[in-house]
Amino acid sequence: MSMLFKLLLLGGFIAAVYYAFFKKPALSGSKKDEKSPEEAMIPCLKCGTYADIKDTFVRDGHYYCSRECMEA
Repeated sequence: MSMLFKLLLLGGFIAAVYYAFFKKPALSGSKKDEKSPEEAMIPCLKCGTYADIKDTFVRDGHYYCSRECMEA
């Protein structure tokens, strides 16, 4: 066998061992870029400031960043 073929064969073996034992498989259906509704940023109806949905105030189906914006 030629030296180049032996090197390619060795490289393929090393890659196969790496992918079989060390590389973690990606979980299907979970994407890090997608935010869950609990982590969404919502614009305030009054001033337009984006706030975490957990920190917003809701009145009549509209989101506000603070009590002052909601009452104004």
